[in-house]
Amino acid sequence: MSNQNPLDCLSRRELVMGAGMLAVLGMQEAMAGGHTGPRVELTREQQAALEKANDTLVANFVRDYATRDADVLDKYVADDVVYQITEGMPEVVGRDAFYKHNDDMFKGLEKVDWVNLRQFAIGQIVVNERIDEFYPYPGSKTPRMRFHVAGYFLIEDNQIKVWRDFSYPGAKQLIEPAPKA
Repeated sequence: MSNQNPLDCLSRRELVMGAGMLAVLGMQEAMAGGHTGPRVELTREQQAALEKANDTLVANFVRDYATRDADVLDKYVADDVVYQITEGMPEVVGRDAFYKHNDDMFKGLEKVDWVNLRQFAIGQIVVNERIDEFYPYPGSKTPRMRFHVAGYFLIEDNQIKVWRDFSYPGAKQLIEPAPKA
């Protein structure tokens, strides 16, 4: 096995051309990641208004979850919404799947109570800390649940595009059978 550096075999021109090619490939990769559109610059006032609107959208969504009505929640999500209930769970993708997931669950619930402990928006991202309580009807197949979570919401065009919940570190989560009928 040779201890010769493989770069020693390349001329200066080949090295520069190779580096240039790598730079072009890197730019193409970055552009493929969504950085192809025109850059929109917002004033501080516009940015503050956007963040306030995004914060309000998520706060209203959290509030309206208590209605247990998939039709009410449907207006908040994008057609291609991606929802992950908690880390490691499969994603619920698309408005129809999101609607069905919630509608099916709501049928077994007598009450939903979510408490938004704190929330903030940075640009199009909203993060909150919540306690989510789910109370099933007696005899329901839906369990009694309480989750302490950190939620991440990506807002695009005044709709939730991505929603992911993460278990709050050290919090005791609760899942138990519904009360007997």
